[in-house]
Amino acid sequence: MNAHRFNCARLYSLILGLVFPFLSGCTHDFFFPTHRLYRRPETLGINSEWFKFPSKDGTAITGLLMKTSQPKAKGILVQFHGNGENMTSHFMFSYWLPAQGYDVLIFDYRGYGASAGKPSVKGAIKDGEAAIDYVLKRRDLPSDVFIWGQSLGGAISIASLALGRFQNPRIKALIIENSFDSYQDMAEAALGRSWITRLFRWPLSRLFISDRYAPLRYARQLPHIPILVIASTKDTIVPFRLEKKLFEELPQPKTLWIVSGGDHLSAFTRFGDSFKPKLLEFLSERRH
Repeated sequence: MNAHRFNCARLYSLILGLVFPFLSGCTHDFFFPTHRLYRRPETLGINSEWFKFPSKDGTAITGLLMKTSQPKAKGILVQFHGNGENMTSHFMFSYWLPAQGYDVLIFDYRGYGASAGKPSVKGAIKDGEAAIDYVLKRRDLPSDVFIWGQSLGGAISIASLALGRFQNPRIKALIIENSFDSYQDMAEAALGRSWITRLFRWPLSRLFISDRYAPLRYARQLPHIPILVIASTKDTIVPFRLEKKLFEELPQPKTLWIVSGGDHLSAFTRFGDSFKPKLLEFLSERRH
């Protein structure tokens, strides 16, 4: 019996030794920040403003406002970017909107770009709450506000809206692009990509990954606003089934756009000719 227990313990230690580096990477997969300046919107002829604002706990957050050149903006999108690099690369997903009459405010979570602090889910949610607050309180910005969360930013935006208890009628819609239902489900999917961890993906994702701030925990606490979910059938980062699961659990009124054959965040890049006009129509229909 003692020998059996010893062998089991050795086997368990071996498994953990093999998977822990991967699991640790999976945890950090949620945050891959850089401090590099990739591009400035001014080089694209976009009128822009760089600024700082405090997060809900006082952490200094960096924001970037891209402004339309039209006499009056139709609205403003608050962009929650994904988990890699920083906003100076991610604004390339939204740079086309100012030419269509919309302002865009994108910001870096703590630990990204020039924002202070260290990355964490809890901290990023506080940063998201503060960014929405900032837009609502700044009087020179458009009255119609749209929240746009991409990938990890979708999960962060859902929790930020719910925990911030935003019931402001100026918030017209929430747009979720290629996001997931649960951090544990996302970790399980990532662990399933390696033959080393595939067998243990379920217990490991539940034991080591917290779902305290999972989108599904906050879905029913969202303000009563239209929700648009964009899901890609060939997404190699967030499995399509997790994107669909998130949509199914979100409250009405909601709309699902499926990017058939699309990979991660390809709706407004590779498939932009189809989805850019659809987004503009969606925004226009929900303006005051």
